[in-house]
Amino acid sequence: MEQIDLVVIGAGFHGLIAAKTYLDVHPSTKVILYDSASSVGGCWAKENLYPGLRTNNMLGTYEFSDYPMDSETYGVKAGEYIPGEVVRRYLTNFAEHFGIYKRIRLNTRVESKIYSDS
Repeated sequence: MEQIDLVVIGAGFHGLIAAKTYLDVHPSTKVILYDSASSVGGCWAKENLYPGLRTNNMLGTYEFSDYPMDSETYGVKAGEYIPGEVVRRYLTNFAEHFGIYKRIRLNTRVESKIYSDS
């Protein structure tokens, strides 16, 4: 059985930043993220998107402070609402940039856990 120090359930906004923050403080720990979806994004995962889906947020208001969502990379102009596919791509890029993506296990549903004092 694989030894894991921290399990994060979900690879959406909150799961990704939880993993990144923990790794910033404890870089040598074994952190794994499990998500039942087929892609990163949580509610913005590929299977949840549909044509025309946009956030209620404009460029510059829906991003991590240390990883801006810029117009050049994502094709969204100031004052425009962010398309769902752009959010999914942004979260995937964030996970790749900070080395979190390799720790994500997609298409994985957690149904139980076993705690060990060791």
